[in-house]
Amino acid sequence: MTMAACSGKIALVVGGTRGIGRASVLALANEGAVVIVAGRSIDAAQQVAAEATALGAKAEGLALDILDPAQSKAAVDGVVGRYGALDILVANAGISPYWTRAEKVTPDMWDTVMDVNLRGLFFAVQAGGTHMLQNGRGSIVSVSSVTAAVGVTRGMPYVASKGGMDAMTRSLAIEWADRGVRVNGVAPGYITTDMTHGMRENDVLKQSLLDTVPMARFAHPEEVGAVIAFLASDAASYITGQTIIVDGGFAAGRNSFPSRSAQRSGSPNE
Repeated sequence: MTMAACSGKIALVVGGTRGIGRASVLALANEGAVVIVAGRSIDAAQQVAAEATALGAKAEGLALDILDPAQSKAAVDGVVGRYGALDILVANAGISPYWTRAEKVTPDMWDTVMDVNLRGLFFAVQAGGTHMLQNGRGSIVSVSSVTAAVGVTRGMPYVASKGGMDAMTRSLAIEWADRGVRVNGVAPGYITTDMTHGMRENDVLKQSLLDTVPMARFAHPEEVGAVIAFLASDAASYITGQTIIVDGGFAAGRNSFPSRSAQRSGSPNE
């Protein structure tokens, strides 16, 4: 894409201070958008906004607790009040604090993840979408996970929350398409973010994960941010209701790709 792809558009990135969120901010800034970075820490949000400004974009940071729908509405109202519109919303905030078997999941664990990943994100999307509907245009991109498509062990309730997000994307896309608002998602695989730090620090676990990825590496956040910027832009003007998987072939090769350990050992699975 070129600078014209998002030129002059007003973008709000919820959960924009780290990893994929930060990469999305910088990708949108590179494409000419005015970017508002929202996160729990105002200092972190302002730091990423400064990075976007250094790229030549107009940007600002603001504090937002995704658990409070009133704050999401206030953030959108504030952006519209200052800039006159909201054209792009990236819904990225998400957590995955538990690695436990399904039978061990407690109600508190379930609620903690669902409150952020599904409830909080929905009301942020609702706030942004409501303004876009009034304006007759807009693009929303939610960050899901490839695990919603294939499932993983010890992934409840994270996987369920991301599956719900994918369903939300499809339903909102259908409901809002005839009023000018596109709704899409991006489903990353294994990315070099804080969320995967522990996995990557464990050599055995890291290799077992890479053995399932045909491209044999973790992705960089920027590789996901580029897809988000594309979906948010006019270059994707006829795309809605889609969740694009960005996973190095993980989902495609889930049942057929021979592990690299098997390849190295000369296994009959080759």
